Amino acid sequence: MLSARLVGRRVVLRYRRSDGVLPPLSDVVGELASLTETTAILTGPDGPVTVDRAAIVAARAVAPHRREILELQRIARRGWRAAEVAELDGWLLSADQGWTGRANSVLPLATPHRPLPVLLAEAGRFYAERGLPLQVLLPLPARGLLDADLAGRCWTLQRPTVMLTRPIGEPADPPPGREPVTLEEAPSAAWLDGYHYRGGRLPEYAVRLLTRHDQVRFASVRSAGSVAGIARGAVDEGWLGVTAVEVAPEQRRSGVGRALMAALLGWGRRCGADRCYLQVDADNPAALAFYQRLGFTEHHRYHYRLAPGES
Repeated sequence: MLSARLVGRRVVLRYRRSDGVLPPLSDVVGELASLTETTAILTGPDGPVTVDRAAIVAARAVAPHRREILELQRIARRGWRAAEVAELDGWLLSADQGWTGRANSVLPLATPHRPLPVLLAEAGRFYAERGLPLQVLLPLPARGLLDADLAGRCWTLQRPTVMLTRPIGEPADPPPGREPVTLEEAPSAAWLDGYHYRGGRLPEYAVRLLTRHDQVRFASVRSAGSVAGIARGAVDEGWLGVTAVEVAPEQRRSGVGRALMAALLGWGRRCGADRCYLQVDADNPAALAFYQRLGFTEHHRYHYRLAPGES
């Protein structure tokens, strides 16, 4: 039945219509934006819909529509802006010296009109000219057919990832007893020292990617004079994207992560964002459990396919 755990998820509600109206039952589908003792409010393509909670006879979560999955991926690309972006028959090609898959891969937003081999050859030339491998980010199930086609062509599956979302609402208070979170428009030297993407120190072009945004904040927490944790937030089209979250090993499970998220959610809300997304490696159960405790739910999954012969 309907519960607060479904807030922020796409649901279908079956409810009783007014007496005398036929048919007596009807369904409505949308994102459950809020739930009170008396009403459920859903948002959909035609705007908000309010349903009397007493009239609801059944409720269940449903997978996001293919259009919603692709739209969220488009917005996530806006939150992580590569130095070079090109459009190829509905595909978005991003390149930024190889730092992160998101900034150096094809995002197939639209169904192309040209044959797939022609598109792959042209995309391959784009990346080869920049000394980069050809890889495609595949949101599922929205691009399941393309994924199957590439798998049949011996493209290698890489980096399964979970896209999590939640409504912002009223951000939770930061945990007590912690030093305050600092929010800065540019990453400080200490912030950069605290970020070790895949174990290495950030090159200068990576710093430029992180700061290539007009509405971004870099959050950090200090403890005993050193950086205990960092995160980055960027706002695009009503969404807050949280990336680059890292907590020092000795500070984990001490409230640093919750403090960072509370600060960024509050900042995003002040900037007009009402929803938040973040991406987590599918093989990181501890991180997935942490964000689920903060109210995030799985929106969809994606992975990359790497062209044969690339590395």
